[in-house]
Amino acid sequence: MKTYKLNLLAICTVALLFMACKKDKTGREALPEGSVTFDVPASTDVVARDFDIRNVSVVTVEMKAALQGSSSSDVHYVTFATDTTKIADYKLKYGNAALLLPTKSYLYYKPTVAIAAGTNLSEAAILNLSFQTTLQPFTTYVLPLTIASVDGVAQDPKARKVIYYVFNTKEPRYVNHAGYTPTATASSTFGTNVAGRAIDATTGTTFWASSNTVPLPQFLTIDYGRNVTFPGLDYFFPTGLTAANGAQTTSAKVETSVDNITWTDKGTYAINVNNTAKMHTITLPSLTTARYLRFTILAANPYVASATITYNIGFVGGILLLN
Repeated sequence: MKTYKLNLLAICTVALLFMACKKDKTGREALPEGSVTFDVPASTDVVARDFDIRNVSVVTVEMKAALQGSSSSDVHYVTFATDTTKIADYKLKYGNAALLLPTKSYLYYKPTVAIAAGTNLSEAAILNLSFQTTLQPFTTYVLPLTIASVDGVAQDPKARKVIYYVFNTKEPRYVNHAGYTPTATASSTFGTNVAGRAIDATTGTTFWASSNTVPLPQFLTIDYGRNVTFPGLDYFFPTGLTAANGAQTTSAKVETSVDNITWTDKGTYAINVNNTAKMHTITLPSLTTARYLRFTILAANPYVASATITYNIGFVGGILLLN
């Protein structure tokens, strides 16, 4: 009898272990297709916000998944994703002027989230936005988002709900010179790196260089063709030059004028372009209105031409006026 009881206990133990293994293999409670959706009102498929494109920063967008009906006794994992093909549906429904948000402007930091057992709402998925200054002003950008999978099971692309995250851009970071053609002159020039290269469209990749035979200070004068109002400017150092090359501007003076005769000193600034953008923002003491801007490089690190030759030279990869 004792042996029988032991054998029965062993059989029950094996059975329980088998059932547990079976449950692990079959996974958690299966949810019906469409039972997990976005945590937004059922009457809407648009989440809209204004989007500041004047500054580069990481903007966080959060979204949550909601389980319809009663809560589950198991935890469930939901993965969000973009479905860029749905931009066509958005345009048909809301207007053709909208643009698809460029892929370089967003990155899923946390696309998969959990709906905990006994609850109906997930933790927040996180989408990071950046590169704002590359977007067009006063434009509607759209990013169609879907729930791509639940517990690793892909959701039907034709049936799954799409939520359109809409970003309305406002004023740009920089003054728009449409209708005007700024021109530039310089106190000296090195080779083909003429003054106009400091204000062309390829900011940072082309540049003005002062003469390598004339010592600093050297200056660049820009004529914007009409009076413009601005609180400051971004100064760009050439992107092709590395720290080993030297020549980084360390001190600069800014002056403005309405007639190219009388100049107003707007201050002398310590410059630091040792960053990824190779750019330094200068904020003027007050909002300024002027037609002309003179940027004088007062000091820069020596430019290393070779192991034995260095030059005293200044570079401007670009100057853009802030809005």
